[in-house]
Amino acid sequence: MKVLGIDIGGSHISTCIVELNNASFLRETEVHAKVDPSGSSENLISAWAAVIRESFEKAGEPVGYIGIAMPGPFDYEKGISLVTGLHKFESLYGLNVKELLAGSLGIDPDKIRFINDASAFLLGEVKGGAGKGFANAAGITLGTGLGSAGYFLHTLQDGDLWCTPFKASRAEDYLCSRWVVQEYKRISGKTISGVKDLMHDDYRDEYAKQVFDVFGQHLGEVLLMKYPPSIQDVVVIGGNIAKAWDCFIPAAQQYLAAQGASMNLQPALLGEDAAIMGAACLWS
Repeated sequence: MKVLGIDIGGSHISTCIVELNNASFLRETEVHAKVDPSGSSENLISAWAAVIRESFEKAGEPVGYIGIAMPGPFDYEKGISLVTGLHKFESLYGLNVKELLAGSLGIDPDKIRFINDASAFLLGEVKGGAGKGFANAAGITLGTGLGSAGYFLHTLQDGDLWCTPFKASRAEDYLCSRWVVQEYKRISGKTISGVKDLMHDDYRDEYAKQVFDVFGQHLGEVLLMKYPPSIQDVVVIGGNIAKAWDCFIPAAQQYLAAQGASMNLQPALLGEDAAIMGAACLWS
């Protein structure tokens, strides 16, 4: 069975047809495009529809089913956007994206399903990545925000790790690129644009090590609180910050060991393709 998997982010859309029988990508149908998140509802829907049609054209035929990974807040069952105050998709607030997109494509709305982007990430990794073979898995994405999901007894659950109370506020405030930038500025006096800057030789100093060590400890604390070893067999970690894996994971493992805990922390294998795979697997 072939399904068009779609990952919609704040400023991009990526599509690829997935063969569900063997969890493989039909790479010749892959399309990536930038989209203005502040555009009108008409512009957003038409831009997304154009990319979807391009994937269909590359496949040589329309595919009957579509799965879409979408950031929240969103009514995933009905297909209604609830995003507001986040500087993206404001024009879609309260609108039925499923019906609008189906109308633009000329297909039945029932052929489109939506899933939270972090849940899609974990489902994709469970079906064809680092979580494959595990009945119980947790997944988190570290980037501009903090995404999470659980896969327990082969059942997917949306996560709320981002708003989990932690220290002076919530977990996301201590496990995102914004915290890294602000903390590095606080202790070094230097300004960086993001975590990737700390991977360059110019910034790989003692201050960077301190920031990553604390970040790793935060990760260990939050995981132990939300996804302890008793409920999961593996924690799959993705997102842009995960590219600095060797900088902060040792500190996380060290913290866990000090608490007498051991976790199977694994880097995501599918990268940005995980959400596409997971979205397509809504139909499996």
